[in-house]
Amino acid sequence: MNRAQWMTILAVTALAVGYAFPAFQQAAAHHSTQNLGSKENVRRVVRIPVPESSLTDHNGNAFRFGGLMGKVVLVTFIYTTCPDLCPLITTAMQSVGEDLDTWERDGLFFLSITTDPEVDTPPVLKSYGERHGVDFSRWSFLTEDRTKVAPVWKAFGVKVDRKARGLVDHTLLTALVDKKGVVRFVYHGAVPDPGTITRDLRSLLSAR
Repeated sequence: MNRAQWMTILAVTALAVGYAFPAFQQAAAHHSTQNLGSKENVRRVVRIPVPESSLTDHNGNAFRFGGLMGKVVLVTFIYTTCPDLCPLITTAMQSVGEDLDTWERDGLFFLSITTDPEVDTPPVLKSYGERHGVDFSRWSFLTEDRTKVAPVWKAFGVKVDRKARGLVDHTLLTALVDKKGVVRFVYHGAVPDPGTITRDLRSLLSAR
């Protein structure tokens, strides 16, 4: 193979890499939205009081955590433009408690707190919940100005890094709060096992 042929091959290779590199960067950026840290599912037993905070629900109404005293609360952190894991988390949470009886089900409430408040206004969150067919009588989606919701993220141990509009890197964490407003179980990872969560929430439902 002569020099001219080698130069042609090198030029074509460089051009191919030039086209492929932006696509690689985009794929890497997309992957980074999935979690800050490991995706491995880890269950932790904790005892952390939930600080009283005032947020806004999907109907635009003021929401306070203290209003859920007496119920076991399952808390997730999502954002509506997430293309993969957040919808999976929402779907998995819908499976939690499916085998509970009526009394147990009445004692459970779901909260999904946005990690992208700049995009996730109350109407946007409501539309997200409707797309997933959630029962709004037992499930609230919460947002607020970043200065007000950021302390809630911190209280639960959730780190949020907004890369761009609609592109957020955040800790994948689900928390189970007892009837006295104390976080008792924390599940780190992409999609925690609904069966494990159901067993834990049943223990909290039966506790006085």
